[in-house]
Amino acid sequence: MINYLYVNYVNYGVATRKTISIRDDQEEWIQDNHLSLSSFVQEKLDELIEERES
Repeated sequence: MINYLYVNYVNYGVATRKTISIRDDQEEWIQDNHLSLSSFVQEKLDELIEERES
């Protein structure tokens, strides 16, 4: 089974809602570790953007 989560991307007061799919085991890990998926995705995207623009 796949869980669907809504992730908000916030940048300078503007938010875009995106739907992503994750596996059940990933959802369980996220819940067990109290991870903010939205913040995690934003941070990883920022890292990739910085790497590719350097």
